[in-house]
Amino acid sequence: MAAAAAAPLNPLLIDFDFPPYDSVTADHVRPGVRALLQHLEGELDELEKTVEPKWEKLVEPLEKILDRLTVVWGIVNHLKSVQDSPELRSAIEEVQPEKVKFELRLGQSKPLYNAFKAIRGSSDWPQLSEARKRIVEIQLKEAVLSGVSLDDDKREQFNQIQQV
Repeated sequence: MAAAAAAPLNPLLIDFDFPPYDSVTADHVRPGVRALLQHLEGELDELEKTVEPKWEKLVEPLEKILDRLTVVWGIVNHLKSVQDSPELRSAIEEVQPEKVKFELRLGQSKPLYNAFKAIRGSSDWPQLSEARKRIVEIQLKEAVLSGVSLDDDKREQFNQIQQV
């Protein structure tokens, strides 16, 4: 992800080959994680609108979203492990509910869930490698465990519990 206009010097928002652990401070966490989540929300919106039950149209773009979030949150957690401070804990505590909310939305995405189900039910299913079949099965299981199949009121209750 290229540096966001609102935070051009935030090392959490730049493209990198190796995470810039030495450049990240507590001051980068709030704006960096929020800008990242906003960017990923846009990518998820686009994926949900254009999703097709094909590996390259579903799994590959989804992996990019998940990988970016995992890497950035990993940098934040690493910083907490090696340079814990009240400021850093406060920043993490403030943005963590926003991260959880995004993860819940991702896990409860009906368009993605339906596309994974369509892959599993397609005529291409027997030709998929065992590894790819396993990925599809895991995604379906995780979606159910994330509440994708709950009625709206039950899903709302589930989300409230997850965000505590």
